[in-house]
Amino acid sequence: MLLYGFIKETITPEPFRLKDLSTLLIKPMSFFKSFLLTFLFLFHLSSVKADELLPSSMIFFDYPGSTVLVVDKSYCRLMVYQFQDEWELKQSFSCTTGKKTGDKLKEGDLKTPNGVYWLFKSWSGLELAEYFGKAANVYGVGSFELTYPNYLDLVLYGKNGDGIWIHGTSEGEPVATRGCISVSNPDFLNLSQFVTLATTPVIIKEEVRFVNAQERNQKQQALLAFVELWKRSWESDDVEHYLSFYSEKFRTGGSNYKSWAKRKRVLNKRIEQRKIHISDLSILESKNVVHVRFVQDYSSSNITDIGMKELFITQENGQYKICLLYTSDAADE
Repeated sequence: MLLYGFIKETITPEPFRLKDLSTLLIKPMSFFKSFLLTFLFLFHLSSVKADELLPSSMIFFDYPGSTVLVVDKSYCRLMVYQFQDEWELKQSFSCTTGKKTGDKLKEGDLKTPNGVYWLFKSWSGLELAEYFGKAANVYGVGSFELTYPNYLDLVLYGKNGDGIWIHGTSEGEPVATRGCISVSNPDFLNLSQFVTLATTPVIIKEEVRFVNAQERNQKQQALLAFVELWKRSWESDDVEHYLSFYSEKFRTGGSNYKSWAKRKRVLNKRIEQRKIHISDLSILESKNVVHVRFVQDYSSSNITDIGMKELFITQENGQYKICLLYTSDAADE
């Protein structure tokens, strides 16, 4: 049976002055841009059939109350999806991202990263003011910190920098940032009701692609099956079958595939009665890399442990392979 158990930032604009003709022009231009982007986004959605409303990156997180935030950089939209009996688009907010387009690679490049991240810390407007002083005005009524850079960013892409947030604004409407995602203050307060720290993921894309239910279900079942078979192979004594789930380009910690596989073959002879239970499973995707995250409850003849684990999966010659692994538990992997 498959596994169902389971934020310096913007530059504050010059204050509004009636004698400043450029300011008089900027306001209507900003409104027109916002209106145009909203119109294009709604037109984009209307061109999608009724059964093609889910972003392709949302593969599996189907638990009652689960929420996923999806940022479409090209249309300047932050979408809130929530699951009960099925996924529903609860809110869609106008947003801004980095002053420069493209994926963030390094600190100071003024870009917003593309990827899968989690919200792990929140700041109220008062907390921001106490910590940053007047500089906090650019963040508006509050902020959420994202887990950028994640393990994939560091190991596979060699990215650096930090401090990517979702936050409010000092203006009525959000302005372009140094890499964060900004929404209006009322929208930020609205958004806050959907966020649970350490549990709510954020998927950031240059442009969101929508898929129909059939395509999503096929990919979902294939990846659920992959995770289940991987788990069973680890529990078994067939170490070569277990290793077949991993790419020869696999990396984890300071090990490559060759050194890691050698160690696993030795450990397989010493450790018996392995049992692995997976819960709180999520399967999300960005840039053709599948992010699988779950709580792993591991027991064997010599250790019992529980912790968070992340698998990063790609396709090689039409087959799924684990290319990276990050674990916070003591159980050897």
